[in-house]
Amino acid sequence: MTGKVEFIKKAKRKYETLPEVSGYVRAGRDVHPGNSKTMGCGVVEFKGIDLPWTVKYDEYFRCLTGSLTIRSGGEKYVMKPGDGIWLPRDTKLTYQAKAKTSLMFAIYPADWR
Repeated sequence: MTGKVEFIKKAKRKYETLPEVSGYVRAGRDVHPGNSKTMGCGVVEFKGIDLPWTVKYDEYFRCLTGSLTIRSGGEKYVMKPGDGIWLPRDTKLTYQAKAKTSLMFAIYPADWR
């Protein structure tokens, strides 16, 4: 199956907030189950969070702006612009961001729920 090319302008990106999370989290899903059966990708923004989470999918983050700390397995990873991190499925971690931080994310599978 071949899909159609989709160009997502920054100004047209549709974000959804995650109200169940304390702090500010919003995600703009550019690639999602509606246009890909295999992967997900987009931009996520964090601010004022200390969020415990278990990753239910393979995930990659690339920090675009700000700073994100990820704590996992007794380690602390501080991401700055340009840094990337690979998070295998079932990783238990905590996301921490004080100031507004934006990241590009890629997940597999797209429909992880």
